[in-house]
Amino acid sequence: MFGYIKASREKSEGNEFGLYHAFFCAICISSKEQFGFRARMLTNFDMAFFNTLFHSFLDIDVEVVNGHCITTPIKVRSYLKRDWLTDKLSQANIILSYVNLMDDVLDEKSFKKKMALAAVKPLYKKAKKMFPELDESILQSYRELTGLEKEHCQIFDKICHPFAELSKVFCKCVLGEKSNEYIENLCYNLGKWIYLVDALDDLEKDFKKKSYNPFISCFGDFTSPKTFVKDHLDDLEFIFYTTLNKIAESYNDLELQKYTCVLRNVLHIAIRDTTQKVFDKYLEENKQSEQSV
Repeated sequence: MFGYIKASREKSEGNEFGLYHAFFCAICISSKEQFGFRARMLTNFDMAFFNTLFHSFLDIDVEVVNGHCITTPIKVRSYLKRDWLTDKLSQANIILSYVNLMDDVLDEKSFKKKMALAAVKPLYKKAKKMFPELDESILQSYRELTGLEKEHCQIFDKICHPFAELSKVFCKCVLGEKSNEYIENLCYNLGKWIYLVDALDDLEKDFKKKSYNPFISCFGDFTSPKTFVKDHLDDLEFIFYTTLNKIAESYNDLELQKYTCVLRNVLHIAIRDTTQKVFDKYLEENKQSEQSV
């Protein structure tokens, strides 16, 4: 379920995306220094967002330095100097990546996913020793989620809760006693949105593979993804935009002061654009048909 939280490069202003990328690079560098080169391959923009968010929430001034990256050995890149928070997030990223791959293997049964899981397992064993409370909490939420999916849960809030709670627990474990209800509410609703947008994105794949999908299970009458989305558009938009509005409200309640250009880009613009893009892949053909009539 990685890959949905990222800044919009097209709608960024000034050096917004460059700053966001510096937070991304910090996770990559911390991963390499704690777990070795292979761990860098797990770096993702979702964790770059949380790196930005949590540094802002804790009011931490970051130090930006310049250096070379193995992916662009000639070009000089800006990145953040490693600190305790980036290290914690790098550990969390290994744990979350392993659980995500484990879920992919259960869903897809592909040889490539199994090989990837085996490659990440030694990194995961090290990470869970460094961050055992997060590992235990993540696995508990994951077991609850898989249990509900096996039961073909037909209650939206119930099926979304474990992944949303997983995101909240991740927040509490990383921030510790400095966490509060506002940042936890933001992470909870972000987790809910990730679960929902991933499910909507995977409608056709899940139907073909007979995998659990909350929308198909809760609404039923699935014939094709485009017809399904068109028939249930009002309900789907209500579910998504209610969640997106809660995310915006939770962010506004925090009244953050640092790195807000990046955070606003992601939370006010990018995730809404991502939601619309997922809807559009089902609705574009319908829109074109209506326009041609």
